[in-house]
Amino acid sequence: MNKGGKPEKEKRGVLVCISGRTQNELVKLRRDNTIFGREKADIIVSDAEVSATHCQIQCIDDSYHLFDMNSSNGTYVNGQRIVKAKLKEGDTIEMGKTVFRFALEDEKNVRHIPTLFGSSNKKQDRSTSLVDTLIEKELKQAHKVNLEIHVVYGNGTRETILLHQKVAFIGRASSFGHFDQDSEISRKHMMIKLNDTGEVFIEDQGSTNGCFLNGQKINGLHRVQPSDEVRVGRCVLRITAKSS
Repeated sequence: MNKGGKPEKEKRGVLVCISGRTQNELVKLRRDNTIFGREKADIIVSDAEVSATHCQIQCIDDSYHLFDMNSSNGTYVNGQRIVKAKLKEGDTIEMGKTVFRFALEDEKNVRHIPTLFGSSNKKQDRSTSLVDTLIEKELKQAHKVNLEIHVVYGNGTRETILLHQKVAFIGRASSFGHFDQDSEISRKHMMIKLNDTGEVFIEDQGSTNGCFLNGQKINGLHRVQPSDEVRVGRCVLRITAKSS
């Protein structure tokens, strides 16, 4: 509520492309997590200097946070290379030769803007558009399936993390948990993926010390059962799909 007793207008993060192949194009950020990259991403950026999966922007408690995902050429905010950064109005975000300006707009004024970025690869555009449509429908459904991660850290402390997203990355750059306190964990260590039927999968992201499923080091994508034990660094995880 504002001082006059009226509800504050809902804000939505928007990026304006100010330099790159699609200059002046707008992209609306999703309400949870938006991944940017040249190939494996929600937002496809056609830039040879952008990694396949480059960075992500997460909306946390109505604030937008940018996380580099171990990209080859780095992610920059206002000219400074970052691992994590909280975004504020007017910040410039650089990935490769593509530069965006971050803005917050009233939700009602940006409904026409897609959560989709232009790409020279039309097949990828159609695929991303379909994913975007499914996510928008999913947000309207009362029944959702979320990721629940039970963590035992190396110092013996425990935590249960509930994530309202289908893809999450465990690592020292994660916006959740305390993985940044474990020196054996890479910045982007492991991907967790939840499909539409509630199955959970994990994949090592080229980490230094590897990911272990029930004591066995893994390569590629592996399905995880609720009783399975996943280890990254000194942390032990149990990952489940939780209905809400």
